[in-house]
Amino acid sequence: MEENFFKVDPETINQNRFSLSKSESKHLIKSLRSNIGDEIWLLDGLGVAYKGLISSINNNCVEGNIVNSFNNYGESKFDINLIIGLIKGKRMDLLLEKATELGVKSIQPLLLDRCIKTKLNYSRAEKIIISAAKQSGRSFFPKLYELTNLHNWLANHSDEFSILCHINSNNSMIKTIEKKMNSINIIVGPEGDFSENELIQLKKTKIKFVKLSSRRLRSESAAIASIVNANQIMENQYE
Repeated sequence: MEENFFKVDPETINQNRFSLSKSESKHLIKSLRSNIGDEIWLLDGLGVAYKGLISSINNNCVEGNIVNSFNNYGESKFDINLIIGLIKGKRMDLLLEKATELGVKSIQPLLLDRCIKTKLNYSRAEKIIISAAKQSGRSFFPKLYELTNLHNWLANHSDEFSILCHINSNNSMIKTIEKKMNSINIIVGPEGDFSENELIQLKKTKIKFVKLSSRRLRSESAAIASIVNANQIMENQYE
């Protein structure tokens, strides 16, 4: 039987009972035509998944009993954080969706010198992230941070292990990522790449520059490729 995942507010879980919001209940009833006694999977967005059974459907409100809980369901043993220069329109939507599916723990949009877009619709972005997490069965919904600039981000993350994807580097990810790492930051520029001034700032830090391809990739492609590569490298280290 196919697993269908639904978002549940942790505050609505009490003494092994759950209740779904009106929007989640409506989807369950109208789209999946679920009935009393059906099994349901719930995600709290904080790292826990629940298996439950529907016990009542009243006035488009679904309630039921928790059968079992699973910590870190669908999550990796390590954290990948994406730091991305803000990109425009549907490309940013695609990136949010795929980054969530690929397991990132957080997404930090940056307002850089060559960003074409200067604002992010956070309500829309959060909906995309939650939908992608439900589709892929992730118990943790990635944290989406408020837009900031490069200077502020560097000042607050100087002690963390970070890599920057740039075509002018000669280093590969597999030779750069250290063994048994618990967390990594991946930095990707916007459509117009980093400015010369930003590259000067970045080269003064401990950030490692890596090359993903001999071809120039779009920002969203570079971000997706880097997350996939980092996942494979880090997963192999934990085997």
